[in-house]
Amino acid sequence: APAAPKPAVGSAVKGLEQLKISNDSSGGSNGSRPQSQQGPPSTTGTGTTTPTDAGTPLVKSKRRIDVAAEYAKNQRDRDTLNLVVVGHVDAGKSTLMGHLLYALGQVNERTMRKFERDAEKIGKGSFAYAWVLDETDEERARGVTMDVATSSFATKNRRFTLLDSPGHKDFVPNMISGASRADVAVLVVDASTGEFESGFDGNGQTREHAILIRSLGVRQLVVAVNKLDCVGWSQGRYAEIVDRLLAFLTGCGYLKDEVRFVPVSGLKGTNLVRRIDDDANSTAPAELQAWYVDETNAEHGQGEAKAKAGPCLVDLLDTFAMPERP
Repeated sequence: APAAPKPAVGSAVKGLEQLKISNDSSGGSNGSRPQSQQGPPSTTGTGTTTPTDAGTPLVKSKRRIDVAAEYAKNQRDRDTLNLVVVGHVDAGKSTLMGHLLYALGQVNERTMRKFERDAEKIGKGSFAYAWVLDETDEERARGVTMDVATSSFATKNRRFTLLDSPGHKDFVPNMISGASRADVAVLVVDASTGEFESGFDGNGQTREHAILIRSLGVRQLVVAVNKLDCVGWSQGRYAEIVDRLLAFLTGCGYLKDEVRFVPVSGLKGTNLVRRIDDDANSTAPAELQAWYVDETNAEHGQGEAKAKAGPCLVDLLDTFAMPERP
């Protein structure tokens, strides 16, 4: 039988090479045109230019700015208030605010227990809450705040940057540096017998701090009448302090409606973050419950008025109005 003809391998390879050359010269086998023959990019209905071919670079149009959304975002970013805490030395400012931070969950249980152990070791057990803000060894050893300590916390409607300033007269320049950044303030006074008079009369820092923060632009003020437990939660002592301070503060330029008072105990945590009639507040003193009521929210039932307890410190902080800012 005659032999089968051999396939023409050489001619087939030659044909494939010619086909490849033909495709390359015509712009490729996918039918796309050479770059020099491509048309301009098309424009979508949104105003964004898109390439008609993969080789054309993408050109983005300018994004439209939603003015209302940007303004709302800026307002959300501006709802943080700078809160300075001022008052005479040993009025209990750091203890008060340290306890408030702990009660709000800004300090964990393990850290607080460590502060308590370490404070007991050096014979300053009552300073444990102050150590939340007084962080240097010198401040802890002397039991005196020397520089402005900063922290932060949030209430229901506000966020706060806390500025805990020193009360000793030797550190007034540091106090001013903190107060100069403040929008609102808490003035802490010691209700103990003789201690309020020491801070308010003569050369005490209560008067000086109140005048300084007002001159620096602070208008809204909460006065925390601290250590009222040391005088048996006396309504008479509280009323005496309120009357004297309110007359002085309104004379310094504060408006009566922008100054509010609250009885507290920074060491025991009374009336800081919970009202004294809160069901969870089982340690509220009966002496304070007997007279500290919010008459504006009185409830009436069964022929007699039942007034709710007055606001706690956090309640008052939460009602601070946002100041106008440039």
